[in-house]
Amino acid sequence: MRLNRLDLTRYGKFTDHVIDFGKVTAGQPDLHIIYGLNEAGKSTMLAAYLDLLFGMHTQTPYNFLHSYSAMRIGAQLEIDDAAHELARLKQRSGSLIDASGSPVNDALLVGALGGVTRDAYRTMFSLDDASLAEGGNAIIQSKGELGELLFSASSGLAGLSKALAAAGEEAAGFHKKRSSSTKLAELKRALETLKTERNAIDTFATAYSSLNSAHETAKTAYDGATAELAEARTRHGGLNRILTALPLSLELARLQADPSNQAELPRPPAEWFTLLPQLMRDETRLQALLKEKDRAIKQVQREIDGMTVDEEARLIAVHEKKLVDGISRFRAADEDLPKRRQSLAEQDGALARLLADLERPPHDDAEALLLPASTTAIIRDLIEKRSGIDVQLSTAEREFKRSRDALERLRERETIEAAAGEALDDFTLDRLETALARLTSSDLPSRLALEERGRTQLQRNLENRIGMLSPWTGDMNALAATRAADARQIETWRAHAIATDRRLSDHQARLRELQTEQVSMQARLAAFHAGGAINDTEAQAARGERDDAWQTHLTKLDDRTARIFEEAMHRDDGVSAGRLARAHELAELRQLTRKTAENKAGIEYQRDLLAEAEGEHATLSEKIGALLAEASEIEMNALDRIAALESWTTRRAEALSAWEQVQQAQADIIDVREELDGICGVLHAALSEAGARGLHQLTPVELARGASDFLSRIKAGAHERAAHEKSTADLSRDITERERARQDAQLSADRWQDAWQQVLSKTWLAEHAHSVAAIGKMLSELSKLPAILKDRQDLAQRVYAMERDQTQFRDEVSALLRKLDDDGSMDDPLVITGQLLDRLKTATRDEQARTTRHENLEKLRVERMELAGELAVHEAQKTRITAYFGTDTLAAVESFLEQARERDRIEARIAELKAQIAQSLQVAHFDDATRTLAEIDAGSVEREAEELSTRIADLTDRTRELYAETTRAKDKLDAVGGDDAVAQIEAKRRTVLLEVEDVATRYLTLRTGILAAEQALHIYREKHRSSMMNRASEAFSLITGGNYSGLTTQIDGSSEILIGVSRDGGSKLAKEMSTGTQFQLYLALRLAGYEEFAAVRPAVPFIADDIMESFDDQRSEEVFRLLGEMSKVGQVIYLTHHRHLCDIAKTVVPQVKIHQLP
Repeated sequence: MRLNRLDLTRYGKFTDHVIDFGKVTAGQPDLHIIYGLNEAGKSTMLAAYLDLLFGMHTQTPYNFLHSYSAMRIGAQLEIDDAAHELARLKQRSGSLIDASGSPVNDALLVGALGGVTRDAYRTMFSLDDASLAEGGNAIIQSKGELGELLFSASSGLAGLSKALAAAGEEAAGFHKKRSSSTKLAELKRALETLKTERNAIDTFATAYSSLNSAHETAKTAYDGATAELAEARTRHGGLNRILTALPLSLELARLQADPSNQAELPRPPAEWFTLLPQLMRDETRLQALLKEKDRAIKQVQREIDGMTVDEEARLIAVHEKKLVDGISRFRAADEDLPKRRQSLAEQDGALARLLADLERPPHDDAEALLLPASTTAIIRDLIEKRSGIDVQLSTAEREFKRSRDALERLRERETIEAAAGEALDDFTLDRLETALARLTSSDLPSRLALEERGRTQLQRNLENRIGMLSPWTGDMNALAATRAADARQIETWRAHAIATDRRLSDHQARLRELQTEQVSMQARLAAFHAGGAINDTEAQAARGERDDAWQTHLTKLDDRTARIFEEAMHRDDGVSAGRLARAHELAELRQLTRKTAENKAGIEYQRDLLAEAEGEHATLSEKIGALLAEASEIEMNALDRIAALESWTTRRAEALSAWEQVQQAQADIIDVREELDGICGVLHAALSEAGARGLHQLTPVELARGASDFLSRIKAGAHERAAHEKSTADLSRDITERERARQDAQLSADRWQDAWQQVLSKTWLAEHAHSVAAIGKMLSELSKLPAILKDRQDLAQRVYAMERDQTQFRDEVSALLRKLDDDGSMDDPLVITGQLLDRLKTATRDEQARTTRHENLEKLRVERMELAGELAVHEAQKTRITAYFGTDTLAAVESFLEQARERDRIEARIAELKAQIAQSLQVAHFDDATRTLAEIDAGSVEREAEELSTRIADLTDRTRELYAETTRAKDKLDAVGGDDAVAQIEAKRRTVLLEVEDVATRYLTLRTGILAAEQALHIYREKHRSSMMNRASEAFSLITGGNYSGLTTQIDGSSEILIGVSRDGGSKLAKEMSTGTQFQLYLALRLAGYEEFAAVRPAVPFIADDIMESFDDQRSEEVFRLLGEMSKVGQVIYLTHHRHLCDIAKTVVPQVKIHQLP
């Protein structure tokens, strides 16, 4: 795919802008540079190109000038040698249209791009500073590993090493040998913990019954002790209440018998206790305030009587504003007048100097010198035209002479030498041009080079494929005749092998499980037998011995048979009692015996199945090995042999395919060479007929270049002859025109002189008409006269106005003084005015003071009236209180109130004591409490309370001990877990097992992925190392200016690392290079990777965005040289804002096309 033209119709900052890349010339570099200053739109152009291919984003940021509905990008794309006019709109569906506006399926672009997405295109087919930096980091992270670097260069994915390392760390976090901190180790510890918890709470029924009985006994004892303690505490509380009430009853009796209760004293209102202190304070305060108000009223009245006010000053107040304004104007004029007079004198001097410059008398009327505006304009216009007329006249003379001399030199040459020999006839010239055009327009030379290079690569690929067939040896015909299994047969064998392996694993696992259970059950049976005879056989034997002894005893009835029978009977009773006591174990023993027999049969059955599966596996392995015998001798299981067979089959098919490709490439080269030889023969014949020599035995490219040079010389000679004839005719016509132009210039000069004399004759400048420069200078000086005259007149008017304001102010002040009968001197009106204003301020201040005194006097009188009223109210309240107690002073009333307060306190205490006594004895009425206390012996109550205190302490200790025993028993019982605790632990265990399974699956996935990625890198390295290494080595040497002669590799364990070979023969690992050199190495790898990509599939445009920002000029030249070679494979577009890079590119690649953004 190629971009012929990009139309930025309405996108970002662009409107109807077109970047035309043109058609590519066969055999010429397809290199383009987009040049523009910062913010010119280079990034916008790149985004537009990607949006054209893949569609615009939903929220594209390039709608700041054109709305979404108006955005449009167009282009002419060349796909499969056919031009397509396409456009992209901003809409959800049908956004790709053709030139007629009809929708186009995006599959057209998808097919041309080979399914590459937007992100993949930016990654694989573009390069910028950021990707260079990432590539340098990739060199460090991969430690120079060749496979990863080649993959990164071809795909643009520079973070593979980091991703693989992250995956490895994640896998190590799941499981690592001999590590106790991994996730799997934690889960195993969790399983052990759950097992311990289950064993701790899983108890038999007999033990549970014993624990339950112990708990019930402890609980009964604790409940009894608690009830006894509660009864003792209740009785002790009643005794304490009685002991509390006895002192209160004594205090009550004392208060009731006190003779100082004063029950006959009057009971005043409660508010009098608060009112009396206030009345005593107000009595003194009001009397003092009343006397103070009387004194203040007399003082203010004396001040008012002693004050005087200047009444005549009221006349000054009428003129106050006028006086203040007058002072400001007078003072401003007084300060400004000297300056204004000085400025006026300076303007007079400037006028005098200007008159002198104009060569006029000093006392001449200046205004008479001013010229009308129209006259001034005419004079200036004539001055300006004069220079043009002089230039026109001199130019006409000079051009006429030069044309005449040139015509004479041409006429002196009678013959012209041909630049390239005799001229050719049109038929021979057309035949030569047609033959040359056929060769230059043909792609056969580039096709031949590509085919030969492709054949070389295919041959190397074939050799690599044959090498991968080791240890097999032979030619390709022998390889084609070897036996091979098809994919379907291999898949059938693989499925059979997997199923067989799964059966083997299942049978082995089941066999191990049954054997483990068998050993466990046999151990438990041995444990039961060691604990005593409880099985059915032993019980039947004991019962049989007892029956035999009984029969013997019935027969003989002597002491010996009786003792034997007694021993047998005791032994049988012991066995029966033991079996009864261990009934649970007996049932388990019977179950174990049955399961042991079942397991034994199962073990034999699993051994038979295992032998059968092993036989099938051996048969399948031998069948597969028969196909492997010719290629290798490998002793493996069936799956390994299937993998080896599949690998051998794949490598054999790849080798045969590579052989076919080499043969096809050789046939293509022969066809292209024959066609190219025919075209070159036609061109040789045309050149011989045209008289060309020395062009035989040349390559097609050299032949085309030589023929083009020969044709150019022939055309140049013909062109030179025609140009000479045309020049002679043109010069003859030019001399006639030059003569006419010289006459017109002289006529214009004469007309100007007449107009000049006519306009100056009407002015005083006529005497200077002989000098245009003098008239121009006088007009320049005369233009200053109006401004000087205006400034002089303005200053004179200002001086007059200031002097008038001062005179008017003096008159106003004098008039005011006469009204005030003041004969003061007017020498300084400012001082007089200041004195008048000070007099006005004094009078105003005195008037305000007198007004303030009157207001204060009125306020004092009102306050005295309020105090008198308040004193009257106070006397009324005092009279009422003193009359109630039959006294005339507030001090006596205070004594009576204190006695009443003490009486109330005693009565309140008596009521409080009665309530406390009734509450202590828990009775409803005080009379009931009195009767209770009368029947009590205080001594007996105290002794009983002391005894109960001791008993309560003992019961408390006893209860605490019983509670501890009950709690321990309860804890043991709860630990057994009569609920679903065991089931919950089992559920947790199964959850942990599932988590173990998930962790193991994730671990295996990561490890498998890492191994697969490493294997893929190895395969990629082996596939591309030769061609890419050669290209990258040459490119790296050029970019570094010969500091490195190339690249090589070195085996490092299972990997292969990249090494740079310096100019002096030294070597340096890729990871040890400087940052800039690593960038250049990655650039060389990327360029080689693009050529590798373009060699096996249609190329797409490659875009580089200012990647030489930090390169010097020499490195930049080499990079452009590489880009030029690369552009012969596919279109290359370079974006930059550096002008010197454009010049460097023109020098290195003359065919480069530079497009400048506006």
